[in-house]
Amino acid sequence: MLETLVRHLDMVRLTVATSALALAGCTGLIDGGSPSKAEIARQLWTDKALPALTAGTCVTCHNGSRANVGFLAGTDDIAVRQTLMTFDPPALNLDAPQSSRLITKGAHDGPPLDGGQRSDVQEWIQAEKEAAADVPGGPNSNDIRTQDFLPARCTQGLPGTADCPINELPLDDLGNGVSIPGAKITFVMQAVGSGIYLNNLKLIPGAMGAYIEHPLFVSVPTDPKAKPVADTFDRFFNVKMNLMTGAGAPEQQLGGGTAAFVNFPPGDKIAIFFKAAKVFQADGPGGGTGPTGCKVPTQFETAARAQLNTNCGNCHRGQNGGATSALDMTGVDQPNAMNACNQVRLRVNLDDINQSGIFLATTPGNANHPFTFGGNATTFNAFKAALTPWINAEKTAP
Repeated sequence: MLETLVRHLDMVRLTVATSALALAGCTGLIDGGSPSKAEIARQLWTDKALPALTAGTCVTCHNGSRANVGFLAGTDDIAVRQTLMTFDPPALNLDAPQSSRLITKGAHDGPPLDGGQRSDVQEWIQAEKEAAADVPGGPNSNDIRTQDFLPARCTQGLPGTADCPINELPLDDLGNGVSIPGAKITFVMQAVGSGIYLNNLKLIPGAMGAYIEHPLFVSVPTDPKAKPVADTFDRFFNVKMNLMTGAGAPEQQLGGGTAAFVNFPPGDKIAIFFKAAKVFQADGPGGGTGPTGCKVPTQFETAARAQLNTNCGNCHRGQNGGATSALDMTGVDQPNAMNACNQVRLRVNLDDINQSGIFLATTPGNANHPFTFGGNATTFNAFKAALTPWINAEKTAP
């Protein structure tokens, strides 16, 4: 209901303006026109978002007193808004307001926003999105994006076979004069329920390399009257990849190489929007796998790899197509198994290790996974104890 109301702000403003005219005729107190989108956003900041953020304990930790988390620092409400709007890493996502870290952050050192506070903050972010779209050169104008693309589905078998094709989404023409010649993003797509699951997700540089920043996946409905749907989690929000071309800089996984979009219908096209996209930047940041990639592969090698290979490798190393597509541990039987580390990293919960998918799937008594440790709690506990030091290291890694 809130989102529907915000989408119709123009109609709301029309009603307000009509009322204002009536009041002006009676009292002469109101002489201005309807507020601009920017004015509405500023008013929502003052009336709703700022009180929601300061009423709880957010400001206690995020007012600049702690390093690297001071996104509410400022001497007045204008300065605080400016800090929050420009904070790095971003706390706001104007492409998909509901996925902003400011809203989705659950319990951490402090409590999460309650339902009313989340609603007020999201209403403000949505208004900022609409205001930004009206600004030439703003974050929602002059989009850098791929063409709409209908992925081919993997129905069975291993990636690259006739029944499991690898999709290639070229980056040669991203609009507004932006091009990365020969570069592409590749992936395998499976239909899972009403959504899609991507694996083997990679950036492949072209003849001039490739630099991308903040890729946002969007579902493009077949119905032209329906609105596109952005990735709710905006999971690649701080991904920056800067890849040279040639044998010294091969393709790299995007994030951890997998992504599940539960709200993307399998029959719809997809597009990828970028904050920035260029050829390789010699003076730019180095390539990487982003926030969801494996950060401490040495710890994975010493603490986790052997247990994963012994207990999970028989299905997830490639022998079982369905299992490998769900969790690709190819190479886990070999040293320096970065692919397996990236993939398993996506199945851990850094906020609550016991709720990690890698443990929930194999826990004794789980009837929804082909393999569990049965009634052998000792073996399961040994498996969990071997992986936990690596997960803790991932949690504390910068």
